[in-house]
Amino acid sequence: MPVAGLAPSCAENIVKPLMYGYMRAPDDVSDDDLDRAVAEMQRFSETEGYCYATTFFEHQHGSRAAFEELVAELRRAEARHVVVPSMDHLSGHRLLCGQMMTRLEADANAHVLTPSGA
Repeated sequence: MPVAGLAPSCAENIVKPLMYGYMRAPDDVSDDDLDRAVAEMQRFSETEGYCYATTFFEHQHGSRAAFEELVAELRRAEARHVVVPSMDHLSGHRLLCGQMMTRLEADANAHVLTPSGA
């Protein structure tokens, strides 16, 4: 019996650990490009044995509102895994990217993965 609120692949096998997606989605990126990136993260998640829960989108340049929501959700769900299309989706700035990864690890005990492994 499916569990209410979970994706079909998650509801069938509740023992899979949850994985959340995070990406920056500026206005100049097409919906098709966003859909492809999300599908790639979902495939990666499933291939690696995770249950892909949802994607948090950061729409405004410089904003971290979705990132803050992601951290809160990771803590609430006791989830430990985040997938991003590339580390640039956390931040293109090396130091800020490192700070965001440190925040995910310190506040949510979460690890960040990419489909490409980079």
